[in-house]
Amino acid sequence: MKLPSPQQITLKLAKAAKTAIFAIIAITAIFPARAQLNTDRITDVGRNALYFEDYVLAIQHFNQVIAAKPWLAEPYYLRAIAKYSLEDFVGAELDASEAIDRNPFLPDAWEVRGVARQCQGKNLEAVGDYQHALSLLPYNRQLLFSAALAQEDAGLTADADSTYSILLENYPQFDNGYVGRAQLHLNRQDTVSARADLDRALTINPNSVQALSLRAALTKEPQEALADMERAVTLQPDRTYLRVNRAVARYRVGDLNGALADFDYVVELEPTNYAALFNRAMLRLELKDNDRALRDLNRLLSLRPGDMRTIYNRAIVLYEKRDYDAALADADRIVEAYPDMFAAYALRGQILRDSGHSSRAMADFRRADQIAHRPAKNHDKSYSSDSSDNSVNPEDSGITANQFQTLLTIDSENEQIEQTFNTAGLRGRIQDRTTAIELQPIYQLSYYSADGDVSSSVYVRAINELNAARALPYVVYVTNNVPALTREADAARHFADIQQLNSKISSSAEPAALDYFARAMDYMTVRDYDHALADLDRVIALTPDFAPAYLERAAARVMIQESQTGRTTEVTDSHTETRLSAETSLALNQIMADLDQALELDPLMAIAHYNRGTILLRMGADADAIDSFSRAIEIEPSLGPAYFNRGYARFNRGNRDGAVADISRAGQLGIHSGYNLLKRMSQ
Repeated sequence: MKLPSPQQITLKLAKAAKTAIFAIIAITAIFPARAQLNTDRITDVGRNALYFEDYVLAIQHFNQVIAAKPWLAEPYYLRAIAKYSLEDFVGAELDASEAIDRNPFLPDAWEVRGVARQCQGKNLEAVGDYQHALSLLPYNRQLLFSAALAQEDAGLTADADSTYSILLENYPQFDNGYVGRAQLHLNRQDTVSARADLDRALTINPNSVQALSLRAALTKEPQEALADMERAVTLQPDRTYLRVNRAVARYRVGDLNGALADFDYVVELEPTNYAALFNRAMLRLELKDNDRALRDLNRLLSLRPGDMRTIYNRAIVLYEKRDYDAALADADRIVEAYPDMFAAYALRGQILRDSGHSSRAMADFRRADQIAHRPAKNHDKSYSSDSSDNSVNPEDSGITANQFQTLLTIDSENEQIEQTFNTAGLRGRIQDRTTAIELQPIYQLSYYSADGDVSSSVYVRAINELNAARALPYVVYVTNNVPALTREADAARHFADIQQLNSKISSSAEPAALDYFARAMDYMTVRDYDHALADLDRVIALTPDFAPAYLERAAARVMIQESQTGRTTEVTDSHTETRLSAETSLALNQIMADLDQALELDPLMAIAHYNRGTILLRMGADADAIDSFSRAIEIEPSLGPAYFNRGYARFNRGNRDGAVADISRAGQLGIHSGYNLLKRMSQ
């Protein structure tokens, strides 16, 4: 069993051991000697970038620390996480090894190296790393789970079984542990034990997508299997393997239109998805939609030119279209590949007979009859239904037409059991979770806007004026979807900008507010929120009537608060978690004060009303939040995130109809996770 990709894996940022303010990234311009770098603060800024999944930028920060103090273990460990997240598994392994060399008592480094090695297929080495980490943190839940997965990958099934027993004895409510052991049972063909573990996992967590998918595959009753797949797709509607498997479940209960709709969805999302294309071709063939079936089969053969399953079915389609020459060419290839396959001779015989070659047709029918009346060599050998394995032994006389035409499912093992790093410090990406949907985030000002960002056209008068006057080095976007920096050159440019502004400000008797604002924007870009906050304080002191400064200072406070506490507001099926510490409450009150001041200066700033509503939701003040969202929508009727968050606030207060209307509107405006939430509201 392989580990999930970084796009599926849950990563959480380690909470800072110290609460010192973040370092100025460009401090090297003032103190050029490496030893004078405040490496603790730069490490904190790197952690900040890691928390917000800005991995390239995080690596840049950790590089500075390593260059200044190469004897420290922590920056190597943190850089290993960033490299792993970028799928640089070799680099992650090397950095984790460097961390271990410097501090062999750092269990997190052993674990990260184990994960990186497992991704490279070094399963025995990974087992050793997990065991070493367990010697430092005995009975740690995540380490036990990782060790069990690695042991299974390494073929140590008895050891894996023993580790799962220890894990579940100590953590009987750990649903993923039961899912993992169920997969182990399935690999041993023990479906009874696997079903028992999956039932237990779903009793603990009804939203376990992989448990639902695995149980559906085991369930012989088609309606029960479909019910599990419907629930799984509701929880994760964009996972294509779930759509493919639900389509097969729909087909088995006779819902051909529903099955086709799922296959269409997957093909649109993944045009090269083998299982979806093949299955759609089979359904179209069954429905006598031969032209479109042929298009799908031809597309498959452009992807896999020698795929005999596809060639066999194309021969059937061509035969039904009376294109006998092309059908015969395909049938010849099948007979050549499978000289003992009854169905191959029968099909070719039909093609020959109908195309006027009676004598040759009779020879094929006689050959088919001979094969049919003798014991097959390997009738117990089945054709794999996993789309990742489409090879068939040409000498296997047990191959039948049914095995060439059965709809394919995708083994959920290909999607992998969700696994996290052990440290309490690694941030989870909400899109990988099955039990929560994150509220739409606040708006802020940024030099970058994500591709396809539906929020980038939001109007803020003062920002439009800044952009029109070209007062800043770059265009300023108003967005709630700030992308990560993916190019080192971009990060280097902003570091250089900070250095240049440092020199300009330090040499000026009366620095301009715009210079502080420009530097604050650069600090926001490199995730140095404390120094951005300090510069925004200076901007406000110099120009107290500049509304965007209050908006951006509120955003900086939100980022600091979130990165320090790791807290996000999440939508669950019933309520919002609002456990706020006194420190968090103080921070949120400061944020509210900034937003209120921005609105006093610019009452028509829709995003400030929206941000205010989002913060009120975090504070548990749903009714006041609804008022703020409504005001934002009144000013800016196309503000999709405001509908989404107001919908949740209304749902939280029991107004289901209002919630459904808002979430539906949010979906129309591009907030696609709204459709997932709508499904969950209806259950």
